[in-house]
Amino acid sequence: MDATDQLRRLLGLALRSRRVALGRAACRRAAAQGALHLLVVARDAGASALRDSGVSGSVPWIRCELGKHDLGRLVGRAELALLGVTDPQLAAGMLRAAAPPAEAPPG
Repeated sequence: MDATDQLRRLLGLALRSRRVALGRAACRRAAAQGALHLLVVARDAGASALRDSGVSGSVPWIRCELGKHDLGRLVGRAELALLGVTDPQLAAGMLRAAAPPAEAPPG
């Protein structure tokens, strides 16, 4: 299983367990509450998506191989640029699956 397939599987698990924040506004709310453990950014998301997410440097993020349309399709939307993970164990699993290692957001 490659990294993208493993990430897809873990994203599906996070969605089924309702441990996600979908979109910029939801990620901002989760970050403000201290509930955001990982930010997943679509491959083709613009720089403003990450900047507007409200995520501080203490929250890791990964740019996944899925585009906005593919990430959106996973969650039942037309497109999705940002997805926040609110479960620490799922976030850790996604970070392990990511290659190269995640970076802290600029800021």
